[in-house]
Formats: sequence, structure tokens, C-alpha cells
Amino acid sequence: MGIPSFPEFAPLGLEHKSRVDLALERVQPVISEFTFTNLFIWRHHYRVSISDLDGFLLFLAEPSGKKPFLFPPWGDGDAAAVITKCLEFLREKENGGCLERLPEDYLKRHAGALAGVETVADPDNDDYVYDSQDLISLRGRKYDGKRNAIRKFQREWRWEYRPIDDQLIGLCLQLQDFWCVERKCELYPGLAEERRAIAEVFGNYQALGMRGGAVLLDGKVEAFSLGERLNNDTFVVHIEKANQGIPGLYSVINQQFAEHETAGFRYVNREQDLGDEGLRTAKESYQPVFKVRKFRGCVGR
Repeated sequence: MGIPSFPEFAPLGLEHKSRVDLALERVQPVISEFTFTNLFIWRHHYRVSISDLDGFLLFLAEPSGKKPFLFPPWGDGDAAAVITKCLEFLREKENGGCLERLPEDYLKRHAGALAGVETVADPDNDDYVYDSQDLISLRGRKYDGKRNAIRKFQREWRWEYRPIDDQLIGLCLQLQDFWCVERKCELYPGLAEERRAIAEVFGNYQALGMRGGAVLLDGKVEAFSLGERLNNDTFVVHIEKANQGIPGLYSVINQQFAEHETAGFRYVNREQDLGDEGLRTAKESYQPVFKVRKFRGCVGR
């Protein structure tokens, strides 16, 4: 199925990947949501659909129980006119709608088109961005705890790091199943949806072109991480899982994945904390060099 012309939308599918990749390559996005993989693996949760408006790709999300929203429209041409049409489209929704995940520089560049729309900060969705060499080397006193945890792990375990291939996918899914039993994923909608997203990644691993790495202990996957190129100088990490019963393992997979997969990039985007205090503490502990601030603007009822 092709991409319909606005105001028609079609459910996002693998058949749209090449067109989306080409458009995002021109955009050089800074927000972690703007990769085909991210939009695709979360498409059921957010009910993501796609449309073409005068050469701009639009991604509509209609999550259950929430207002529909459009991601920032990107493309070549009259951006102001496209934004105006998007706002009109959202106003016509039964309960209104929003433009969401708007990067700060996008607001500045399109201030005229967004005039009259009250935009508010969305800190729970701000992305944490790190210097890749910091994550690889862990130099300096600020990383003493991370280095100590890794050294202790290396003394106590026989382990190896391996890139994820078709042979390891089943072992990674076994770890995910174990992780979900431990965390009772079925009781928490967010964790259940993440489990579905991870299944989507591994079910379409080659087609999506992901980079993955795993830490194995005695031939068993006990940690894995998944990510991809976001733009020319930034790699984005979408997923990171580890057996929490093994001290230091999260530090190990973080460092090893950075060393093997992100060395060619200046920055590593490790996505948002979603307002979770534990995630926020963990992400801050790696000393981000900056955050990608995001905003939303809502219209209508």
C-alpha cells in the first residue's frame, strides 16, 4: 500500500520504510521518535498512520484514551502552509488534537505558523544525549561507580559480548520473557506494550536494519541492547534489557554496546525518562551533555 494524500491516512507498515527513511535522511532529525523503526514498533500502541501533504510526511497517533496528535511535519516546501492545514485538521477532531514532540528549534523556525497556539514544555519526553566517548571510556571521577561495577562483574563472571544475529534472537526473547515474569509486565500496560514493541523488533530484525548487541554468560543471553543511526552524528538506543539479579550487568551492556556500535558517532541519544523517577536517576547518572527539549501545542475542544 502506498502513502495516501492528506487528509487520508493509512496504517504505517513495512512497505513505507524506504520512503520514510529517505525523507528522514533529508530531515536529519534530532528527536528519538523520528526513525522508521521507532514509529513502526510502537505503531499498535500509538495507532500510528501515515499521510502525504504536499510532499511532507505526516504521522498521526491516536492512542487509546488520549487526544490524537501529529508528530512535527517535515518535508520540502511551504512548511507554514502545511502546519496551518495540520492545525485545522486537529481542530476538527471531536475532542481536538495536538502537535507533539516538537523540538525547540522547530518551534523557533516555525514560530509564525504556530502563532496563536499555546505550546507547553513536555519534559517527560525530553531526550537524554551523551558524548559517545564518555559512554565508551567512562573516564573521570563522575564514572567511578560505573567502572567499579564493571570491574567487579568482570572478576566474577565468564562473559562475552556478541552482535545480535538470527541465532541470538531466540535467546534475547527468552531474556525478555524472564524479565517480564520478574517485573509482572501483564500488570503494567506500559511494560506490556514495550514487550510487544520488542517482539516487533526481533520479528522484523533484518528488514528494520537494527544494530543489536548481547552479553552472554555461559552461552545464555543475560543482557541486550538495540539501536540505530538517528542522524549523521547521533546514534539512538531504543531498547536495553538486563537480568537485574546480576549486579553490574546494566553498566556492562551500556558500555559494551557503546564501544561496539556507537564509536563512529559523536553523540548517543538514550531517549526519554517518561516521568519515571528510577529511569530519570539512571539516565542522569551517565551525565548527559544536553537534552533535546520537546513541546506540545493543542487546539480545539
